[in-house]
Amino acid sequence: MSALQLVVFPVHAQADAAWHAVLDAQQMRHAATLGERQRVRYLNARIALRLTVAGLVQCDPQRVVIEQQASGQLRICTHPRLFASVTYAQRLGLLAVGSSRVGLDYEDGAAPVFWRSAVRRYFCESERRWLQSRDEGTREADFVWLWTRRESLLKYRGSGIRGDTRCLCRPEDAAPSQRSFSLAGGVGTLTGEVLTADLLPSRLALCGEWSPELDFSWHQAPGRMPCCVRSE
Repeated sequence: MSALQLVVFPVHAQADAAWHAVLDAQQMRHAATLGERQRVRYLNARIALRLTVAGLVQCDPQRVVIEQQASGQLRICTHPRLFASVTYAQRLGLLAVGSSRVGLDYEDGAAPVFWRSAVRRYFCESERRWLQSRDEGTREADFVWLWTRRESLLKYRGSGIRGDTRCLCRPEDAAPSQRSFSLAGGVGTLTGEVLTADLLPSRLALCGEWSPELDFSWHQAPGRMPCCVRSE
């Protein structure tokens, strides 16, 4: 079994009805309580996750049990145990499944209008200094990159950025490995224990003939970052 898999799935439209057969009754009931955008994301992610896990452990997708813990972290009830992380952007969703803990975050849009207040609220002093030292023309993009680094690491830990705002610069807080990537015009970060440079995402076209240009590549961190993240 591969140590880690990356899978891209659509979020612009709900998966075709035929795919809903892999979901259980509880998931369908929960989806019915969500707004349209959240429902599409939830259903498509659960379908993609079940199909991916079933392919890894060679079982019926309907037999895959997925639990969401109080922290929001997903628990895949398989033997051997699998770990998963899911992220959504404006145009697509992305999930990672592997045999060890993993955290994933991806953003495909510009920095939000409130990005400066997010820096003040969530970033530590050394992270703020690093952003301030960056060229004004790239600072918003650098914020998005750094945000994905923090989110990915905190998902790896089992918390979200709102659930854990402590400084990430201390050596004991360093994740085993973090790698940044570009995908379909966006930027993301993968945090895990087993990351290889030959890892490439696959695509699940759950609705119609969905076939986006993925244009995936691993890339270096922007400039020297003396805190929070280690060298790529």
